[in-house]
Amino acid sequence: MIANNLEIPCIFVCINNLKEPFLKEILAGIEEEGIPYNVKNINFNESTILREVYTAAQESRMGIAIGVIEGRLVLHFNKLKEEKPLVDIKLDLYEKEKARIVGCNAARLYKIMPFKDIESVNMELLEKVRASVIAVINKLNIKIT
Repeated sequence: MIANNLEIPCIFVCINNLKEPFLKEILAGIEEEGIPYNVKNINFNESTILREVYTAAQESRMGIAIGVIEGRLVLHFNKLKEEKPLVDIKLDLYEKEKARIVGCNAARLYKIMPFKDIESVNMELLEKVRASVIAVINKLNIKIT
């Protein structure tokens, strides 16, 4: 119990694979908001992630934990029920910006600030793709009628 009181308040980030592709983005999102974090290598799987992240949130002095396994991100807060995390999403590899936003939102939860919208990233991505396609079409002098 004494050791727990000496622990720096931080967001726990739970992983079971140090090569998790979304880890860097999650941590960057937390760092952007200026909140400390602690990466914990925990043995869990798809069926136990909710329980493990919930437990980590209970142990965190900030009451916040993020778990990530194979593209699934879970953000939990110690005031919520175990089966009702704040965020539970599955991301594809091209959705790294969403992982960063989950990290930002974890930090914003602690700072009591409005969350960034995860879904707006899809619209931004579509606009970038659209602009790129139009630029290529114009560069190739392709006329669309």
